[in-house]
Amino acid sequence: MGSLCGTMIIILAMLPAILTMADPYCDCDCPQQCEVKLHYYLHQFRAGADHPNRNEEFVTSGGPSGLGAGLIHDWSLTTGLDPNVNIVGRAQGWHIVASQSSPANWYLSQNIVFQDSKYAGSTLQVMGIIEGSEEKVGEWSIVGGTGEFTNARGNIKYRAIKKEDVEWIRELDIQVFYTPNTPSDVQVAKNITKGN
Repeated sequence: MGSLCGTMIIILAMLPAILTMADPYCDCDCPQQCEVKLHYYLHQFRAGADHPNRNEEFVTSGGPSGLGAGLIHDWSLTTGLDPNVNIVGRAQGWHIVASQSSPANWYLSQNIVFQDSKYAGSTLQVMGIIEGSEEKVGEWSIVGGTGEFTNARGNIKYRAIKKEDVEWIRELDIQVFYTPNTPSDVQVAKNITKGN
């Protein structure tokens, strides 16, 4: 009985230290990460002299195998299959043939610039590969963001649902993790700058 009593006294004496170490409370004013899932359609009107509505242009022609051919694009993002209805943003960037395989893979770097809804003015920075055949679901990385999507990361799963000579439509499932831009964040930043 004596050793049980001694053990209980030791545990009770150590309890405040144990509880302090186990406390998940953070005394800093740190914003929590948020997650949002978005579903859009990306409309690519392909470059070509006889394509009147194109939203991309060649900037380099590449070598004999096509390697190095590059285009600048300004693709539209919509909530439905109609390219002229419910435009929520633009995918602006470039894609370049980065492989000698057939069909070629394209390296992609772009900003998704939101122009509608609560995300207006916010951006997502996206990188990845457009696989040549696009017969399976592809994936791009979200490597940054601005506005509502400060410190964004995540991914975009895409699949081609329409592949014609003039127009391609890709269905996008976007999963974004970001740090919300709240007034308390601005206050913390002001205090850090002032040295408080």
